[in-house]
Amino acid sequence: MHQTAPTPKHASFTPLHNNELSCLLGFRSNAAATELYDEARLRHDAVAGVLHALSGAADLNTLENHLLQDCILAMRLLCSDAAALYSAAWKKQQAGHPSHQQS
Repeated sequence: MHQTAPTPKHASFTPLHNNELSCLLGFRSNAAATELYDEARLRHDAVAGVLHALSGAADLNTLENHLLQDCILAMRLLCSDAAALYSAAWKKQQAGHPSHQQS
């Protein structure tokens, strides 16, 4: 399991989805780009796991509709979070390398 550094008591957090004013999820503002990338990768791996499980189902038509909808919603949320984390990792990486920033 991936271990992260302990979080200070009053760590500041950055909203995961900056464009959503009511976003409840976030990440430590001092998280390194590699940590953000790793968290994004974990979410993509989870989506791949759900897809793998669904592809192994003998007959998807036998699944209850709400279960399949829940799986799709979970994949949508995980992909959305992963995209936000990849974006944050990229921005942190660019901030750490000023020569790569655009004018």
